[in-house]
Amino acid sequence: MKLKIQTIFLVLSLSTALYSEIHNPFNLITDKEYSSSLEAMNKRYDSAQSGSFLGVDDITIKYKIFKTKNEIGAIVISSGRTESYIKYKELIYNLTNLGYAVYIHDHRGQGFSERLTQSTKTEDLQKGHVWDFDNYVTDLKTFYDLKVKSAKHKNLFLLGHSMGGAIATLYVEKYPNDFKALALNSPMHEPYIGEYEEEVCEGVEITSSIRDFFISSFSWEPRYALGQKPYVKESFTFNNPNLMTHSKQRFLEIQKLYDEHQEVKLGGITTHWLAQACETSHKLLNNTQNITIPILVLQASQDIAVDIRGQNLFCMNLETNSKMRCETSKPINIDGGYHEMLIETDKYRIPVTTKILKFFQKNSTHKLY
Repeated sequence: MKLKIQTIFLVLSLSTALYSEIHNPFNLITDKEYSSSLEAMNKRYDSAQSGSFLGVDDITIKYKIFKTKNEIGAIVISSGRTESYIKYKELIYNLTNLGYAVYIHDHRGQGFSERLTQSTKTEDLQKGHVWDFDNYVTDLKTFYDLKVKSAKHKNLFLLGHSMGGAIATLYVEKYPNDFKALALNSPMHEPYIGEYEEEVCEGVEITSSIRDFFISSFSWEPRYALGQKPYVKESFTFNNPNLMTHSKQRFLEIQKLYDEHQEVKLGGITTHWLAQACETSHKLLNNTQNITIPILVLQASQDIAVDIRGQNLFCMNLETNSKMRCETSKPINIDGGYHEMLIETDKYRIPVTTKILKFFQKNSTHKLY
């Protein structure tokens, strides 16, 4: 009898372990493999074709291109605010292993690209500034025309994260025929600015008046928005309200990279950036009728960087105003996920990346997995 009970317990334990194991059909790097994979990730990163081009107003934009053998398609990544392509080493490694070429550039004013405040009186290069959000879109179009289009990839996809998700959304609204599909991870369809959100970003009349005030008052000298400041190195403690990921090892590795490359560090936003972000939110939400390609929106339930209400409204407007709709008709909410789902722990990152890859596979001309 005792042996029988032990056998049943063992079977139940094994069943529970198998059930709780995270499905990883694309063999993405796991938490346990992360440290031992860093050398291979760095080697792949160092193999990139690096270069630069001139964006709007002759701003120097830096980029990297990663080619791969037996290519099945290509993915252009539009990264988030404060980010540089050095932050995407793991994702780039996973994508190229699966047969995707990867194109990524650092947006104007951040990463290794030219800063927009170096000609101002204060020359604080850590101000998160942009004169016009459309410049981000034009830069991405230039990158596409100069480096991506000529490669004639059979399957070409766009992946946007956070601010890069807003840029990617504006892009497909303006240039609907350049990509086969768009995947958005925690997209900034509406910025989150805490207690000032209703006064700044909600209501067209209120937003317009405050936006005009910001631009007329501060366009001659970029200034930090209220409460914003230069780069601050965060500590990884679970009571830290600013955490964007549950993954301590990825958090610390990226901090290490930013310490090694001081020039990529970026601080808080300027008043002008904030005004432009609000205007961009209204624009992308109101122009969904121009979208003609499939779109996947992945939403982090515990997002503190963007307002997920904008993502919900985007999918609703898309289905109402165009022939397209978000995959599954609405954002796919990742319960418990933080904003940085592409550098999260296995529990969040693997399901999110898997959904993106399956979405791109679904919209490929041929199925290889």
